[in-house]
Amino acid sequence: MDGRADAEEFDRLLSTVLPIVVRDSTAAESGRLYRSVMARVETPLLRHALELSAGNQLKAARLLGINRNTLRKRLRLLGLLPVARGNGSNGAKSA
Repeated sequence: MDGRADAEEFDRLLSTVLPIVVRDSTAAESGRLYRSVMARVETPLLRHALELSAGNQLKAARLLGINRNTLRKRLRLLGLLPVARGNGSNGAKSA
């Protein structure tokens, strides 16, 4: 498929899925529909960008067209940021 066909297919899929998401969302009643839908889209988008970049956050950010710090903030807020491994000192002070 070319880019235009991909975009048309995406639009078709989105127009099929979006009404279902809205219907099943309580966010529509509370005035948070935009935020709710974007959160559902953003999580798989960020995961996919990280997969395409083999986990490299700088490459993923460039792919998405956003700053790396913005990507890290979004990953943290969505609970997608890997847990930091300590500095290897196991809490022991060096002499």
